Amino acid sequence: MNPANRTIVVTGASRGLGREIAVRMARKGANVILVARSRDLLEQVRQEMEQAGGSVPMTIVCDVSREGEVQSMAGAIGSRYDHIDVLINNAGIGIYKPLEEMTPEEMGRQFEVNMHGPFHCSKALLPLLKKSDAGYILNVGSLFSKTAFAKSSVYSATKFALAGFTQGLRQEMKGHRIKVGLFLPGSMNTSFQGRGDEKAIKAPKLLIVDPARAAAAMEKMIMKRKREVYMYRWILWVMKLKALAA
Repeated sequence: MNPANRTIVVTGASRGLGREIAVRMARKGANVILVARSRDLLEQVRQEMEQAGGSVPMTIVCDVSREGEVQSMAGAIGSRYDHIDVLINNAGIGIYKPLEEMTPEEMGRQFEVNMHGPFHCSKALLPLLKKSDAGYILNVGSLFSKTAFAKSSVYSATKFALAGFTQGLRQEMKGHRIKVGLFLPGSMNTSFQGRGDEKAIKAPKLLIVDPARAAAAMEKMIMKRKREVYMYRWILWVMKLKALAA
């Protein structure tokens, strides 16, 4: 699938990996729809895309964890486009604390964004995806869906859930010619890294993934509508060895 003239929805598009892939797709001629909670940050990304020579995207302020807001977002897109080709479920949150320090609100918020968000967005935008001749849902997962560490139990649980959701949804979408992929990057040098409390997990510099390279890998996934891609599989083995030694 050539991105040119394709309509692509990116959640969590105001910063980090979402911002990188949105700008990259716009430069390739895609009609990019930016979705995030911050209007000011969305405007900054829109301006960056214009300056880079990309098409002016549609920007929508939306908290993907809120079903009502997602329904409104889908309605706004449907009023302008008769279909979409790609949905990138990128919005995510990580709070890294031991169980004893994690509040029920913090636990719930992570599931709301990391799991409920992709559920709400995929369901709401499915009618528009079905009208594409090359529909694709790309869920941004995490290597923490393959192995977990202390202080990441809840975050890892959300990503394990997202991986299972992706696998099951892939089977459901076969009859609609919609492919479903899972991208598994390592820790990235973005504003997401270090969120949470002062004791947030810090990845060694060797294991930090450049978001521009991650966006390039995602572009290849989109073009070939791949099932599952690791940014660097060797990072997973390093993580597994670290977990065994803990």
